[in-house]
Amino acid sequence: MDFCTVPLIEPIEKIDLGFCGTTRWEFIVEKKEETLSVALNCVPSESCLSKFYEWAVHADVLVRLQHQEGDKNAQTASGFDVPFDKKDEGNNWQHTFDKINEKNGCVQDGKVMIQINIGISKIDDLYSGDFIDFSVPRGSDTDIVLVVAQKKFHVSKQILSIHSQYFQAMFYGNFNESKMAEIPIEAVDLNAFHIFLQYIHMAPIKICAENVSQLLMMGDLFGVKKLMRECENFLLRKDVDEKDSLDLAVFHNLDRVLCEKINEKSVEELTLWWSMDPKLPPAAMNFLTGILGTGVDPKENDEPEEKYDSESTSSSSEEDSDSNSDTESDSDA
Repeated sequence: MDFCTVPLIEPIEKIDLGFCGTTRWEFIVEKKEETLSVALNCVPSESCLSKFYEWAVHADVLVRLQHQEGDKNAQTASGFDVPFDKKDEGNNWQHTFDKINEKNGCVQDGKVMIQINIGISKIDDLYSGDFIDFSVPRGSDTDIVLVVAQKKFHVSKQILSIHSQYFQAMFYGNFNESKMAEIPIEAVDLNAFHIFLQYIHMAPIKICAENVSQLLMMGDLFGVKKLMRECENFLLRKDVDEKDSLDLAVFHNLDRVLCEKINEKSVEELTLWWSMDPKLPPAAMNFLTGILGTGVDPKENDEPEEKYDSESTSSSSEEDSDSNSDTESDSDA
């Protein structure tokens, strides 16, 4: 779901809605007198995947023109199971709203507020031949079925258990799932889980701005340390948007990323950040307050306060990296 404000001028407005999984969405608005034509574009993100030639994305679409008196009087257009594909260059959904003016409450200060909801229901052929087809059994390579959003993934217990603490406990622990032939995985995004499985099986998935958030969620949920470390390394790159990196690091409690980011900032920048009341995990909070000499509210942080300096942070990061490398080598072996 997204919201955008569009000035009611004659030229066409193109609004980048960003990424949803491996698909990028663009919203197009064209004003002619008192009509407002809207359209949606969808394209796969080639920066994260191998090259592909045939694809289709099916989605439920809802676009609402916000009304100053609330949703009850708003104009709404919708489509269900709308196909977006290469054949029509992604322009598969369009709608025209009539009588768009200030008198009927749709226009405020020469602008209209638009709510856009996109719910991806199905993705076809988005992955190239380099990717694994989990929809069918692969002989001795598969011995369990995971079900996400009614879609079946035929996978190997051994492969998943090697990489994931979560699946190791599920398959070989004293749980009901260890005796089931099909196991439902609840509250997981279908597309994110598909990308996660491809990564685990060493398909050509590379971490990028479009998928790092999803991979962090999957790595955190399923206990894949190697994936979390690679996502952290990506967020520490100089060419990655710093605000996005900080937001993700805070959301996923990535102390290592936050401590290194804090270490790179000036006292003035850190003071400004502190004034915004960042909700940091313990080690990052202690490092920040140690630099600023600011006490921590015990309601926000019950951990004992430690003092960090740049050398200890660097040393800690190197030790963590060495330890993780050893773990990864053992897993690869």
